[in-house]
Amino acid sequence: MINIIVMGHGGYAEGVKGNIEMLSGIPKNIHFIDLGKEGGLPQLEMDLDQLLIELGDSEILYVCDLLGASPFRVAAMKCIENPIKQALVTGLNTMALVELSIYDDNLSLIEMAERAINTTKESVSRFTIPTF
Repeated sequence: MINIIVMGHGGYAEGVKGNIEMLSGIPKNIHFIDLGKEGGLPQLEMDLDQLLIELGDSEILYVCDLLGASPFRVAAMKCIENPIKQALVTGLNTMALVELSIYDDNLSLIEMAERAINTTKESVSRFTIPTF
């Protein structure tokens, strides 16, 4: 089973957790870690290291809020350490996150990451007021 770790600033991860919980329920393979003001980056790194110990040798898909920001950089370093079993995506919308929560077990780690990116791209649109 691929584990998903959602990370972000402030209450991002908890907000995503609330969205997914309301829409589809939280599966056992999705985990949430926020970068808070209080513990800062050291606390985020400690929380992530502890979670990775608990998850063992499983594949990991990191989902971060902002490209290049601290949670992203921490996850990127983990991916560099283990590029075969870890991948990172950023900037996903709620539709993609909900889809991740109900993903197909037959997808590989990279296929899962690509599907989430494509879902975000395909679900972004602008409402146009119909003219009569």
